[in-house]
Amino acid sequence: MSLQRLREKIVNEIPISDLIERYGVHLVRKGNNLYGVCPFHDDTNPSMSVVNDKKIYKCFSCGAGHSHFDFVMNLQSMEFIEAMKDICDKFGIDFDSYTNTKEKSKEFIYAEKILKVATTIYFQSGRNLKPEQYLDFLKNRHLSNEIADLYQLGFAPKKNSIYDYICSLPAKDRGEILQAALKIGIVKYNADNKSHYDTFRERIMFPIWDHYGKVIGFTSRRIHEYQHAKYMNSIESFIFNKRNLLYGLHLAKSFIRKRDSVIIVEGNMDQIANYKKGFENSVAIMGTALGDNSLRTLKSMTKNIYLSLDNDEAGSKASQRANRQFLESGIIPKFVDLNPHKDPDDFLEKEGIIAYQDRIDNAVPFIDYEFSKILPDRKIEILDEKLALLRQAFDLVSPLGKDLNAIERLVGWAKQLNLESSKESIIENYENFLKDEKSQTFKPAVVEETPPMEMHAPEYDEDYMASFVESDANEMPIMDEVEAPISRTEKTLLLAIVEHPDCLEYDEMTDLLDFMHSDRVKEYVLNLKNLIFEIDEREFKNFALSSSSKYGLHEIIDDGIRNKYKGIKLEKERAVKIIKDLKAKLERVSLEEESDRLVIEKGNVTTQTELTELNTKIIEIRKKLHALKK
Repeated sequence: MSLQRLREKIVNEIPISDLIERYGVHLVRKGNNLYGVCPFHDDTNPSMSVVNDKKIYKCFSCGAGHSHFDFVMNLQSMEFIEAMKDICDKFGIDFDSYTNTKEKSKEFIYAEKILKVATTIYFQSGRNLKPEQYLDFLKNRHLSNEIADLYQLGFAPKKNSIYDYICSLPAKDRGEILQAALKIGIVKYNADNKSHYDTFRERIMFPIWDHYGKVIGFTSRRIHEYQHAKYMNSIESFIFNKRNLLYGLHLAKSFIRKRDSVIIVEGNMDQIANYKKGFENSVAIMGTALGDNSLRTLKSMTKNIYLSLDNDEAGSKASQRANRQFLESGIIPKFVDLNPHKDPDDFLEKEGIIAYQDRIDNAVPFIDYEFSKILPDRKIEILDEKLALLRQAFDLVSPLGKDLNAIERLVGWAKQLNLESSKESIIENYENFLKDEKSQTFKPAVVEETPPMEMHAPEYDEDYMASFVESDANEMPIMDEVEAPISRTEKTLLLAIVEHPDCLEYDEMTDLLDFMHSDRVKEYVLNLKNLIFEIDEREFKNFALSSSSKYGLHEIIDDGIRNKYKGIKLEKERAVKIIKDLKAKLERVSLEEESDRLVIEKGNVTTQTELTELNTKIIEIRKKLHALKK
C-alpha cells in the first residue's frame, strides 16, 4: 500500500462533514448544504459551508476552505503527513500499513512492534497493578491520571514481562523477534547462566516518541536507592538515536507552530511539568546537545527559541552548546533565567505560572546574557583587559559570521568597554578574528613533557593524576591523513576513562567533552557513557577495546587497558573527586597545547600587528595557567 492510496481512502470513504464534526465543529443542515461556525476566525453566525458531494468546505467570511487535509492542517497546525496520521488515529485506520514497509527491514518492523507492545505492558502494569512506588511517584510529582495517560507513563515490574511475551509468540517468528529485542536493548542475555531477562525491571517507564508519535525507546527511573542508575535510557541502536530526538515533540509541535515559539528544557520531567502548566510548546533535549535533525526540525517550525535548561553548570554548558548551534544557523535564541531555582519544574512549583511566563516575556538573547557574564563588576581601566574582553566578545558572536546582529553588538559592546577605536577598526579586527578562527587546524605541537599538576586527594593516592600518560605528538597513533591526530588532552581523558570507567556514570563527566576537539573522541566517549549501565563490569574491557577500532583509537585504549585498567569499584564521592581533579588537569593541558600552538604560529607571522596579537593571546593563556596553579 501507499500514502496515495491512504489519501484516496480518506477522501472517498470519510464524508468531509463527518471529519469536521469529529474535530469539534457542530454542523446544521440548510437545504442541500451543511453549515457551521468557522474555527479559523472569530465567527458567531455560522458562515462555513460544507459540501459532501464536492468533498470541500468553504467559509464565506474569512475565505478558509478546501479539502479534508487542509481543514486538519490549518486547525491543528500540522504538516500534510501529520494530518493524515491524525485523521487515521481518529477514524481507526492503520496508518502504518499504508507506509512503504518495503523500505523497512524485518528487523526494524519487529523492533517497532516490540516497543509498541512494551509500552502497553508497562502502562497497564502501572495502571492496573497500582504498585506503591508508581503511585507515590505520580503523587509526589503532582501528575494527574490524564497526564499519566497522555505520556503513557508506566511501570516495569520485577518479572521478565517483555521476554515472557516474546516466548508466547509463534515459534516461526520468535527467534528473529528476540534478536531484534536484544539489538535494541530491551532484553539482555546472561552468558553465565545462559538465560534472557528484561533490561528494565522495577522502574518508572517513560516512552520516547519520534516526530510522528511512534515509540522508539524508553527512559526509566529507579524506585529503589540500591538500584545502580537513577535514570537509564534505551541503548543507541538502529531505531534509537537520542541526539536526533526531542522529548515531547509529538505533543508540542502543533503548539510550537501556533505560538511561533519553542521552549527548550532539559529532561523528561521538565517537559512534562511545562506541558501540564500550559507551556505546551516545550520540548526536552535527549543528551548534551541538539542533533542536526532536531535543529532542522525546530528551525522549520519557528525562529523564536527560548533556552530554559537547568540552572547549574551542566545546564549552562548545554545552553552554550545549543546557543552556538542556533547562531550558526542564523537564529538568536533567548535565555530564560530560572534563578534561584534549579530547573523549570522547580520554578513552576515554587513561583507559579505567571512568574514563569514573566521570565519568558523578559528573556534576553542568550548571546547578550553571555556577554554580561564576562563583564567584571568594577570599572575597567587597563587597556589590555578591555581588548581581552573584546576578543571574548568576538568569540561569542563568531557563529553569526558577518551578520549585522554580530557587528552591531560588537560596536555597542566596545562602547560599554569604553574603547575609543572607531567602528571601522572594530569591524576590521573582528573580520581578522574570523579569518584566524577559520584557518585554525588545532594540530598538536611537539612540546617538552611537563610535570603532573599537584593534587590534594586524601581519599586516594596523591600521585594518582601523575599516573596518566602525558605523551607528545610523536607518540600519537598513526591515523589517516584526513583525520586530525589525537591531542595530549584527549589522550589524557581516554586513559582516565579506561582506568576508572565508573566515572562515566556521572553527568559531570560530560562537561569534560568540551575540552575535546576531535568528534571521534567525543562520539567514542558518549558511546561508552550511554552503555555503561547496560553492560556488565566484566564486559567493559572487551567492549571498550572492540569499539575503539571504529574510531581509530585502538592503540590508545589497548595501552590503557593493559597498563591502567584496575576494575576497582568507586564510591560516588571518590569518583566525583577524580572527575573534578581530571577537569583541572585537562584545563591546564588544553591551555598548554594552545600556548604551544601559538608559539609555533609566531614563526609564520608577517606583520608586527599579528605578532602583537599572538603575544597578547599567549600572555592571557599564561595568566590562566598561573591562576590554575594557585
